[in-house]
Amino acid sequence: RLLEIVLRQSGLDPAQKAQSLTKQQRLRFLETVKNLSLTILSTRSFSEAIITQGGVSVKEVSPSTLCAKKVKGLSFAGEVLDLDALTGGYNLQIAWSTGFAAGSMIE
Repeated sequence: RLLEIVLRQSGLDPAQKAQSLTKQQRLRFLETVKNLSLTILSTRSFSEAIITQGGVSVKEVSPSTLCAKKVKGLSFAGEVLDLDALTGGYNLQIAWSTGFAAGSMIE
């Protein structure tokens, strides 16, 4: 839905393929995204907050490296893991921390 708004404000045709955009059109799109201003009119209930549930069990990965215990060289991070938290900062912190940890193990 947000893409439709940005395209409209950029004056771009939604049917146009991204690869056919001119440099000027790409820059106009970028400027629209960078300067997009949104007004929050209301919020929904806390019980409707969106989180992703399920994923690779943390029992299947090494807690310090996030590498798979069964497949050498395979690691997991973020919402791929079965780690649930309240939407917002907690999920973001899980994503950043596990991404950093898994990325640090790349040889």
